Amino acid sequence: LWPWWTVGGALLLPLGYLAVRLRSDASRGAAHLARAGGLAALALLGVGWGGWHAVDALAERIDAACRTHGLTGRVAGLLSRTEAVAAPMVIRRFDFLPDSPTLGAGGCRLDGRLRLSWVDGPRLRGGERWAIEARLRPPRGSANAHGFDPGRWYTGEKLVATGYVVSGERLPAPATSGWLDEARETLRDRLRALGLVNDGVLAALTLGDSAAIPRSDLARYRRTGTMHLLVISGLHVGVVTAFAFFAGRMAALALGLPGRGAGVVVALAAAAAYVLLAGAGLSLVRAFTMAAAGMAALLAGRLVAPSTVFAYALAVVLLVDPMAPLASGFWLSFGAVAVLMGFFAPRRAPRSWVGSALAAQLAIALVFTPATVSLTGLLHPFAIATNLVAVPLVTLLVVPLALAGLVLVGTVAGAWLLRAADFGVSLVGEVLALADAVRPLYVADPGSWLLASIAIAAACLLPLSRLALAALAAALVAVLFGPMWRSIPPVAPGEVEITALDVGQGTAVIVRTAKHTLLYDTGPAFLSGGNVGESVVLPALRGQGIGRLDALVLSHGDLDHIGGARAVLDALPVGLVLAGEAVPGIAAAPCRAEHEWRWDGVDFAVLHPLPGHRHAGNNASCVLLVTAASATALLAGDIERLVEPRLALPPVDWLLVPHHGSATSSTDAFVAATRPRFAVIGTGWDNRFGHPHANVVARYRAHGAHLVSTAVSGALRWRSARAGAIEATRCEDSPYWQRHTSTERRATLHPALLPCGTVAVGRTVPRGP
Repeated sequence: LWPWWTVGGALLLPLGYLAVRLRSDASRGAAHLARAGGLAALALLGVGWGGWHAVDALAERIDAACRTHGLTGRVAGLLSRTEAVAAPMVIRRFDFLPDSPTLGAGGCRLDGRLRLSWVDGPRLRGGERWAIEARLRPPRGSANAHGFDPGRWYTGEKLVATGYVVSGERLPAPATSGWLDEARETLRDRLRALGLVNDGVLAALTLGDSAAIPRSDLARYRRTGTMHLLVISGLHVGVVTAFAFFAGRMAALALGLPGRGAGVVVALAAAAAYVLLAGAGLSLVRAFTMAAAGMAALLAGRLVAPSTVFAYALAVVLLVDPMAPLASGFWLSFGAVAVLMGFFAPRRAPRSWVGSALAAQLAIALVFTPATVSLTGLLHPFAIATNLVAVPLVTLLVVPLALAGLVLVGTVAGAWLLRAADFGVSLVGEVLALADAVRPLYVADPGSWLLASIAIAAACLLPLSRLALAALAAALVAVLFGPMWRSIPPVAPGEVEITALDVGQGTAVIVRTAKHTLLYDTGPAFLSGGNVGESVVLPALRGQGIGRLDALVLSHGDLDHIGGARAVLDALPVGLVLAGEAVPGIAAAPCRAEHEWRWDGVDFAVLHPLPGHRHAGNNASCVLLVTAASATALLAGDIERLVEPRLALPPVDWLLVPHHGSATSSTDAFVAATRPRFAVIGTGWDNRFGHPHANVVARYRAHGAHLVSTAVSGALRWRSARAGAIEATRCEDSPYWQRHTSTERRATLHPALLPCGTVAVGRTVPRGP
């Protein structure tokens, strides 16, 4: 629809101009009409501008048939992450910008930024030119209701492909190619050479290199609600601008030159240099725009309304990066400024700078608590108190020292300044360690009530009576913590809810009864050191307000089933742990067929392995039967044709298809015995194993099963109370970056899953033998 929005905006522009020209001085109505017409025209043009870029971001992606490419280009920016796998092997992740446009094998067009990894490759530096051979695929991420959305990020970054490097050769680069990336790399190398304890945090605060921070430190900052400290914020740009202005003004006055003009020039130059070296993120561009407007007003001797500066900054960011609204940082950055403007504007009573800083921190914390809860599912009891200590330390001590040290990094003074900044980061770390001793609260995602909770929190900042403030605060607590407002409906006694998460090529299933939660497998771990337990499973549990697992069942020892187990066990208290076979480093009871229990009127029974069995690997999988009042579900792990005939299986309504739909499983006898209404396949998109196998798909369809795949439909939720219905995350009405393409629609295993929400099917599964 973007062309229509653009045409509408273009048509309104001359109307607004004519309204301005024809209005009389006595006509307020004409003036208001002109202003409204101009704003509407700009808004429509802006929507059209953003829509064109959104369409372009999807259209420029590499075709799925294009696999191998010989590319020439340069490494763009700093390396995303370098991680040791097993000495001396490392994985390097980086952005690559090919010489545009590039035609690969078969005439495949490639024009845009790539996200690549290189296993055990050479050391790379930003700005270097390379000729590489790469295996590419279209960007596609998992689709889950909670947690990080890779598809959204890929679209916002306008990546055209992801993949890995097979081989490459470094090329001589022109003197002007990637000079900024080379400068950032040089500064980072000098920072690392000092052997500082917290060099990763300092690199993040000065160069925007958050990938240099160890994963353990990132987890601590996330748990304590201080993750924003690791991001270069607009406040940091403001501090740099203020310091540079006063330094330039004092230097000019000492030389007998006009102080104001010199201060403005030095301030803008310093702020621009900082923004460029830090990677020119959204908050930095916003802050620099506001700083430039403020400096221009100061130079002209005029007062500019903060709202005007805010509007200009917003327009500049959206003009430069129309995809910015896809990033949560965009909303948090502009939202924080809006909160401060709204809080301080109506209050005329003078405050000390300490009081103002304290009030500002409390105001931002109050309004953004619902937003951060919706993003992380965590709420630390001492997050506000921790921020009141950590934010001034980082902003007023660590950042100025680190930036001054980076400017003088080749001198003795620079080394001492950076060591002082390193000591400041260590002080912050001690504060976070104290806070981290207290476990955070797990709060359910407010869902559609998120905007209401933010509005209530913002209203608490208005100069109202104490009674009104108390009522608003009570309403905010009710929205955030009241079970009745949770986006995930509670499960009735005797019923069960099962969510098959989209974890790629692997398995992770959440089973909920009225008062208990079981997790079946935890998804894969990766060579990079990451795992699905941390990135997908925990956000899904937190989004549902689950802070404890009553049972964790690890079907067997394959990495695509147990890769996230350690992360889950470290983050949550877990009652019972069962495993089909021993898992190194995890204390678990053997999963055996005699295990049976009852939760909230729902029966759980382990059907396999039998006591004294000699199976290993896939055939040692723990097979779990869940029987609710109105439906039955079977989680079959990775069992194969060796085990399937030995199981006494009833017909089921919901089946986790064995071994991801492999040809080694789902025999005719198994499918005929279970006769599932829904056969759910947990597999990765375009996976190298070819799962699910065409014969397996035909076999289930021949028995009337509705096959659904997490690779195609994203995470899938099923409730026994409505056994003939299932909910898919990826569908026609989902956000455009998650939506099916026409090719995917034709390949969808069950076409009825295309619409969003609950999809009902009419077949009734026969009961009995």
